[in-house]
Amino acid sequence: MPDIKKQIKMLTADFEREGMNKLLTFLDESDFYTAPCSTKFHLNRVGGLAEHTMNVITCALAINLRYNSMYSIESVVIAALCHDFCKINFYAVVDEKPTDAQVNYLRSLLAKNSLAIPAKLNKAYVSLLIDFMLKKYKGPSTPLPEFFLNYQVADELPLGHGEKSLYVAQQFIKLTPDEAMAIRWHMAAFDAGIHFKYPSGFAYDEAVKLSKLVSIILLADIEASNLMEV
Repeated sequence: MPDIKKQIKMLTADFEREGMNKLLTFLDESDFYTAPCSTKFHLNRVGGLAEHTMNVITCALAINLRYNSMYSIESVVIAALCHDFCKINFYAVVDEKPTDAQVNYLRSLLAKNSLAIPAKLNKAYVSLLIDFMLKKYKGPSTPLPEFFLNYQVADELPLGHGEKSLYVAQQFIKLTPDEAMAIRWHMAAFDAGIHFKYPSGFAYDEAVKLSKLVSIILLADIEASNLMEV
C-alpha cells in the first residue's frame, strides 16, 4: 500500500481544494489502505479498497482524456477517489475456526492427491478448498486458491452506497455538482435508489443527462472491477 498511498498524495498534491489535507489525513488514520474492496467478490483482500480506488482513478483519467478532457484532472481524481468511501471502516474480519470434521475431510481430500494441508486456515477458506477439491481440481498443475481473510459487513453508518460515500467526502471537502452526482450514482442501475421516480425518468437518468462525469466514473468502476481485477 505505500506505493498507492504515494500515488494518491502525488496526484492530489497540487489540488487547491479546501480541506484536501484533512481528507488525506482521514484516509491515513482510517482503514482505507488496509480494507478489502468486498467480502467475496473483487479484491477481497487486505488493501483491496485502495487498490480498486487507484484502478478507478487510472481508468477515469484515461476515459476523460479519450473524450477531449471534458473535466479537470482534479474533478476526475476527486470523484474517483471518493466513490467508494462508503467502504471505509465498513468491514470486519471474522476469524471463525473450522471444525475438526471439516479439517479432517479436507486433509483426506488433499492426501489423495499428495497435497499437504495449508498452515493457515479459517472456516471460510476450508469450505472453499473442499469445494475446490471436489469440483475444480484437475491435477498437479492446478494451483490451490490462496488463503483469504473472511470479511463481513459491519456498517456503523448505514446510509446506502453512493449516498454514504458522498456524505463522508463532504465532511472534509466541498464537491462540485458534477463530482457529487458522479459519486452518488457510480453504481447506476445497481443502486437501490434507482427506483425514485422523476417526471422524465429516474434520478440516475437525470444525473446522466446533467453530467458526463457520472458516466466516466461508472465506466471506470466497471472497467476496473470487471477487467483489471478479475
